[in-house]
Amino acid sequence: MYYTQNSAKPCAFITKEKQRLKQFGQNVYLSNGSEFELELFNPTSNTVLAKIKFNGKLMSGGGIVIKPGQRIFLERYLDDPKKFKFETYEVDADNKEVANAISNNGDVSVEFYDEKIEFNTDWFNHNYFGNYFYYGNNLYNDYSLNNRVGTTTTNSYYNSTSNTATMDSLGTFEKSSYTSNQTPKMKKLSVLRSKSMETGTVEKGSNSTQSFSYVNKEFNSFTSSVSYWKILPESQKPYEKQDIKVFCTECGTKRKKDSHKFCPNCGTKY
Repeated sequence: MYYTQNSAKPCAFITKEKQRLKQFGQNVYLSNGSEFELELFNPTSNTVLAKIKFNGKLMSGGGIVIKPGQRIFLERYLDDPKKFKFETYEVDADNKEVANAISNNGDVSVEFYDEKIEFNTDWFNHNYFGNYFYYGNNLYNDYSLNNRVGTTTTNSYYNSTSNTATMDSLGTFEKSSYTSNQTPKMKKLSVLRSKSMETGTVEKGSNSTQSFSYVNKEFNSFTSSVSYWKILPESQKPYEKQDIKVFCTECGTKRKKDSHKFCPNCGTKY
């Protein structure tokens, strides 16, 4: 498992089969069709609400409640028993409008809200700013996840697919002078294709058996912490030194150690 150090704040990670994906800053990489989970961890002594956004859109109107010290591996949408899945497709890499359109692709944002604290004094009966406190008034219908606590409301969600196409440029007649008994020359057929790139969005996958039960709690309207990740296609994953494999040009034997200068099989220099 790959871990990053964090302070004692609620946090979220992208996992596959409950193993954290290797992190490159805030980027993680998945292949097309990969299903994944969200690891939600609450290291604080407060109960918190986690609200999740995929591709820049709120997953649902509610969220999942996490008790103090609790760790949850959420694999499905709150309002639909479908697993989280990453799907990729091709777009034009050199188009500014395309770049703007896909800017939120693969974004995973988890916002955490502390449970609202009630005071038995009229001094805190309204919201304060400045040197005082501010308390939200949002009431959530919450539910638990397999004896763990969570929340949901049924809101519409955003789901779209995009298709792109490339255009070929057919050969054209060369406008050069020629006699009537000559065949007009045709320029060499040139095919102009836009440079393409792979991008991906979070979509709905296979059926999930993960279930929830409802509870009622109130939470602040301001976040206590936010976790942000960007899921990118594996085709964009940066190469690391250990990923580069060297083979003998003569017999194809793989070099086992960087210190090896010659092929142990045929003696050819690497």
